[in-house]
Amino acid sequence: MVIELTQKEKRAIALKYRPLLVLYPEIEDNSQRSDHYQPGHRAGNHPPIDRDYHPRDIKIVLDNASLPRTSLPGIRARLQKISQSDLLNAMSDNTVRNIDLAPGVKPSNVDGFWQTYAAIPDKDTKYPRKAYVRIIPGSRRYSSYLIIQYWFAYFFDDWANVHEMDWEMASIVIKKTQRIEKPVACIYRAHIGGLRAAWKDVEKANDKGIRTKTGIHPIVYVANGSHAAYFHDDPVHQATASVIGPRLSRLSAIIPWISKTFGDYVPSFDEGSRHFTEVAIIPQPDSAGRWAGEWRWLNFTGRWGSKGRVTLREIFTPPAEEDGPPGLTRQGHCWNAPFIWIDDKCFTMEETSWLLSLP
Repeated sequence: MVIELTQKEKRAIALKYRPLLVLYPEIEDNSQRSDHYQPGHRAGNHPPIDRDYHPRDIKIVLDNASLPRTSLPGIRARLQKISQSDLLNAMSDNTVRNIDLAPGVKPSNVDGFWQTYAAIPDKDTKYPRKAYVRIIPGSRRYSSYLIIQYWFAYFFDDWANVHEMDWEMASIVIKKTQRIEKPVACIYRAHIGGLRAAWKDVEKANDKGIRTKTGIHPIVYVANGSHAAYFHDDPVHQATASVIGPRLSRLSAIIPWISKTFGDYVPSFDEGSRHFTEVAIIPQPDSAGRWAGEWRWLNFTGRWGSKGRVTLREIFTPPAEEDGPPGLTRQGHCWNAPFIWIDDKCFTMEETSWLLSLP
């Protein structure tokens, strides 16, 4: 039997287990950026950028985005000021293939995006830190489980690859019946794949954000610049451990070029800026699979950002300029079949077991 929850019940369970994000401190208002790379960066020791973008209300993107200049709607937009409603309509109707977050600023201009973000006033009031939450009940072999997905919208991805906008996600698998509600595993998305761990192996915090073994809020360590989500602050070890085993993963320490070029920096719990986000429950679409009103941005099938341009030189001398990411409904199995995605695309951390072997 498929688990059915009301909107009120969904909000309650989303708040009950919402993750505590450990982020690098946010870009300060009106601050400047002069160099993409921090001197001496290596994975795990120095952050690539000295401040970072935090996940906020999607309106921070929509209020600062425009239609691409080369599209017919974009040409019209240059002749007359468009409203957020006009932008949402164009996205919902998919009359454009992408949107531009900072008109006239290319993704490779990391200083320009930094300054654009720093110039946005009243972020905490107008654009609170937020997670867009989707609760997916399992069926058939997964019928006694549900997944809580927390999606985070970042304004810009700023590290070895750069692009406008970033969608990242952390999720919790709950075993739920009429008599039982028990978290059994967590899955954190790291770029295009993910890492999974049994609930007992995940660091947790209490309602006050204090790290404790008795807490029920998973702690998510967010990589500086890239916003990949990790289970602790040693991302090179945990990512390679998932693939080649915990002992061999220490070999990554003798490959400094890989660590410098692709390695993520994750703040420790004490140095990080720690936040519980607000939660917004994504409503069910209509019978045609479409959303209306303020949620119609979910209908957009294009790219959340301008088109990138990756050259051979950028492959060996990052940052490489990439396309803006697809929207939530274009995230493949991660959105459409999350149980399958977890099995197929997510690596298991050492000393963990997966869903069907758990009680």
